[in-house]
Amino acid sequence: MAVPYKIQKTTGTFAETDKWKAVVDEYETIGLDWLSRQIVRGTSMTSGDLIGALVSLNNEMAEQLMAGRRVHLPGLGYFSLAVKGDLYEDPKTGKMRLRNAQVRTVKFRPDRQMMEALRETKFENATYRDGFYDAPTDEEIDAALVRLFDAQEVVVTSRLLRELGVSRSVGYRLVKRLEAEGKLRNVGTPHRKIFMRGTKL
Repeated sequence: MAVPYKIQKTTGTFAETDKWKAVVDEYETIGLDWLSRQIVRGTSMTSGDLIGALVSLNNEMAEQLMAGRRVHLPGLGYFSLAVKGDLYEDPKTGKMRLRNAQVRTVKFRPDRQMMEALRETKFENATYRDGFYDAPTDEEIDAALVRLFDAQEVVVTSRLLRELGVSRSVGYRLVKRLEAEGKLRNVGTPHRKIFMRGTKL
């Protein structure tokens, strides 16, 4: 199976140097239950054994990362912490310091074996399959929402993404933003969203 990608316009500070970029149009996220069922088919482990081992590994990795260590899982890669906070200059010493330090993210660098295993990955251009992706402006987004809600009272996420012509990965971030702005109101569940017109639209 090939991995779909789409070509889209670059926005933000990088738009001046690189006007276009290719991004993976991601499939759904695979969870631990699905992975465990796939793995146990070729091993003597049970699904419970595997899930228990991975939960223990997760807990131990968190402990080691919080101790300031980098964690290496052979064949997979390296995990390490990135920090964020408020940088300021100490008025007494003139030295730079960090206030409210906290974890920014967990960085991951894949092992060579992992990269070798991915060398044969096939890709396909899905840019024109569902319509060419061009990052919509705020005006285009508002116009699309008005069209949809003038035609029907409720809208599901997939219908909204098709109307805007955006990929799933971009679309879900956009939907989250529109909810926060009050332009969409979710009347479904957190995992199966159904939208009505928001108060700010």
